Amino acid sequence: MFVVAISTSTLFFFISPLGNASSELLARTTPTTYDVLIAFFGGMAGIVAQSRQDRNSTVIPGVAIATALMPPLCTAGFGLATGQYRFFFGAFYLFFINTVFIALATYIFTRFLKYRKKTFLNK
Repeated sequence: MFVVAISTSTLFFFISPLGNASSELLARTTPTTYDVLIAFFGGMAGIVAQSRQDRNSTVIPGVAIATALMPPLCTAGFGLATGQYRFFFGAFYLFFINTVFIALATYIFTRFLKYRKKTFLNK
């Protein structure tokens, strides 16, 4: 998924006339505590949504992905397209941090909700 996102955003920024970094792009290159909290609570919301009886809703995990994972990947694509590797590495670092904290929130809440390990029977 992340290779497709970076490739697509790199292609977009390569052919678009946008060459100057906006404040939104700059914000994705230096992670803050707020970014970590957004990722953590996004992961928490995703596992709570998946643990509900009616699992028809995929909105909350989609929002977690859209708010925490896609903006850094698109910023990384901007960095590659414009040759500004500081943008690429900073944004990819934020993507890595967000991924870790989404996974951490998921792990904590699966333990809190006492999910059992899946066992398989051999035939």
